[in-house]
Amino acid sequence: MKKIYLSIILSLLSFSLVACKAVEPKSENILSVPELTAREKAILENSSEHSFLIDFSVDDTYKEMSVWVEKYEFGKLVEPEMGRMTTGIEKNGTIIFTTSKTDDDQKRSMFNVSIQNDDGTDTVTYPEKIEKKDASVWGSAGKLKINSTNKLALASICYSSGNEGIRSLSTDFYGDTEGHMDELKEYDVVYLLRSEFTK
Repeated sequence: MKKIYLSIILSLLSFSLVACKAVEPKSENILSVPELTAREKAILENSSEHSFLIDFSVDDTYKEMSVWVEKYEFGKLVEPEMGRMTTGIEKNGTIIFTTSKTDDDQKRSMFNVSIQNDDGTDTVTYPEKIEKKDASVWGSAGKLKINSTNKLALASICYSSGNEGIRSLSTDFYGDTEGHMDELKEYDVVYLLRSEFTK
């Protein structure tokens, strides 16, 4: 009798596992900021001026993605696609954006943008002259839904020469960048990391 009960329980258990696997949800198509360990934070802080890591997860319909940096001066776009890079993607990976000062010229920063995926890592590096400003703030989106029709803003570095308080871009800015572009007028210079996912 015990063998019959055990057999029934095992059958039901295996059936429920198969059923759970069959209804496994699709990838969410999202971008999110990962939790870093203290060691990872220390490495990034010691090797860069600013650093942003953004994880992405997509379903099989998305085939490639592009990332680039846009430069704005007092809200006006002056450099539309600095360091633009396009690469094939599959399932998930990480976008890494860092800036670091060069030894020979403290007004010059190296911008590094990488896309890490199962196929490897693609990287673009380029120098950018940054004039000394009184204040700077930076931030990134917490979590964004990927949509093939949107060019998403993932991270920002904002500089201001004013002595008054400076604050980061609002969280609404990342969710609806085009609707909140007026926020960029508050800063002398803004660098936006943007992305586009295509099917």
